[in-house]
Amino acid sequence: MDDIPVIQGDIARNNGEITRIEGELSQQQSNFNDPNLRDDEKRIIEQRIHDLKQQKQDYIMANETLERKISMEQSINQAVFL
Repeated sequence: MDDIPVIQGDIARNNGEITRIEGELSQQQSNFNDPNLRDDEKRIIEQRIHDLKQQKQDYIMANETLERKISMEQSINQAVFL
């Protein structure tokens, strides 16, 4: 069974999430630079930035795993044709 198109779809979806997270990160970083923020507001934004960076890293790692799955599928498919 050829799972490669499904895996590629998962990677594309993850890339969309990474792009969304990057946009939100940019917005939160801009918010953080507001000189009128109170300390508690800054802490909340700092935590959100940290969480977003972690989410982005999780998607990147998921894509790396999916790319390895594609490589394995391709190797299996090549072996079948030998």
